[in-house]
Amino acid sequence: MAYTNPNPLNVFSGPDSLSHYFDPEQNPPLPLVELPAALNPFRKDGVRIYAKMLTALPAQNVKSLPALEMLKTSPKAPTAKRIVEASSGSTVLSMGVIGRALWGHEGVEAWVTNKKTRESLRVLRFFGVGISLYGGLAQQEPSDPKGIMARLRRKAREQEEVCYLGQYDNDANWQSHYNHTAPQLALQLPSLSVLCSTIGTGGCITGTGRYLKSRLSSDIKVVGVCNVFGDPTPGPRHFPGFESSPFPWRETIDEFVSVKSEDSFRMSMRLSRYGIICGPSSGEALHGLLEWLTENGTDGLKREENGEVNCVFLCADLPYQYMELYYQKLGEKEFPGIRNQCLLEVDQDPYDERWFLAPEQTVDMLVGEGGEKYDGEMLCMVPSSCACTTTRTSRTYKQQQQPIEGIFGDCSPGAVSDVSESASTIFSTASPSSSVYSVATTTSVESQHSSMGKVIDVRPRAEFVKSHLRNAVNIPLSVTKDDFYGDPQAVYERWKEMNAAFKETGVLDHQEEDDDRQTLVVCLDGDSGKMAASMLRGASKKVGKKREVFCVDGGWGVLEAWLRRRGYGDDVWDGVD
Repeated sequence: MAYTNPNPLNVFSGPDSLSHYFDPEQNPPLPLVELPAALNPFRKDGVRIYAKMLTALPAQNVKSLPALEMLKTSPKAPTAKRIVEASSGSTVLSMGVIGRALWGHEGVEAWVTNKKTRESLRVLRFFGVGISLYGGLAQQEPSDPKGIMARLRRKAREQEEVCYLGQYDNDANWQSHYNHTAPQLALQLPSLSVLCSTIGTGGCITGTGRYLKSRLSSDIKVVGVCNVFGDPTPGPRHFPGFESSPFPWRETIDEFVSVKSEDSFRMSMRLSRYGIICGPSSGEALHGLLEWLTENGTDGLKREENGEVNCVFLCADLPYQYMELYYQKLGEKEFPGIRNQCLLEVDQDPYDERWFLAPEQTVDMLVGEGGEKYDGEMLCMVPSSCACTTTRTSRTYKQQQQPIEGIFGDCSPGAVSDVSESASTIFSTASPSSSVYSVATTTSVESQHSSMGKVIDVRPRAEFVKSHLRNAVNIPLSVTKDDFYGDPQAVYERWKEMNAAFKETGVLDHQEEDDDRQTLVVCLDGDSGKMAASMLRGASKKVGKKREVFCVDGGWGVLEAWLRRRGYGDDVWDGVD
């Protein structure tokens, strides 16, 4: 049988590009891929097994062909306001995509069991398919007068605007495979011995098998694979749910095999790991074929001249929308482990390089673009004349040995206010490392912060008292290793320490003034600042708010050096007061 590719470069253009793209006659045959010996335990016995990749259709699933055929042969579909189908997956998804491609149709609607996973519902909505849920039995008999299919038939009869294509009893379903899938297989593998497919509506196996038996050889064995009753795999049905199908399957399908869902999922995962990427229905087809070969052997099967037996199973679906079910069915033991799993518990908020500021950007943020508000007193450096480090008489002796961090007032020399019992305490709690946070304010809080953002300095206390930004709040964290992001355990410990310190000081709580005020985080080398910016922004986002938090890229050393090169901080404290 000669074959001529009508579109050798596989290019689709012009006003009918999409209709040609979905037309199987305008495309080369879908791939037929032989399995390696690792997936074929019968290879040593002269059995060759091929996967027919129906997932390579434009809509990436087996239902693409019947959906196209049913839409094109329905006189009502192009003009109907609503096209409804009892489907929770490939059929209605294909209808939605192809209907829009052919006619710009926006009214395809899936009637779906309310037992379907949220993940599957999101997939349908992603492709623009409307959803109507129904309760009760998930897989209902097409012939049930009280079932969802019967209700949709009545709806289409009674409402002119509704079109119901009815995949379970529409002959265009199986005829699409008779016209397209089977001729490709006959051309690709004329010495075919066994065809194996799962059974959902029965259209694929009926149309393909009917053609191959009549055109190639009546000796071809057609094996149908069903779900085990009460143990469903998405897509296929159990035999009692299929038996009443009006399609001409009885003279086509020779034998049936039932496969457990766990085996179906596991086999599709094995196939996918070898590059035959397919979903659980495809795994069920191969597992059923292997069971059938195990039970029946190869005696009496049509063979090539070299004595080999050629078998084909149909790959009908992809695995991605079923990930949750894979883990439910198979369990964690079937999957590679995750190293550094402790990081799944911490540091989950996003990072953004736009939050990491160079020194000049930092100054612009704090005191105005271009530094026009910069008054030469950015740094606070002398503990004895700095309100940030003034002791409070009301504190215990142990507390008095530690300076008060970060006053929201004027830290410049000569502007120290009296810190009395009545001064407002912003923070007064202990850190995980037993540091006492006690932040006092002066009466000039609002006036000072009208021109500068909030500054949180997470450097150790000893570093903070040497020099810091005016108006900084010190929440000292322990010294961590250089490039701690390279050590998962260090990341875990740093995040835990920072989160606890920020919670205890109330910094994580979004305040009303955070809506309009920018916050800067200062640390030793920039890494902790990045984590803090991410954490604080994330905390606000979780409560539906937005907080602008930035950090100094490179840390305090980079910023201080930049300021001193410009003449600010010449009198930086040398540690001797």
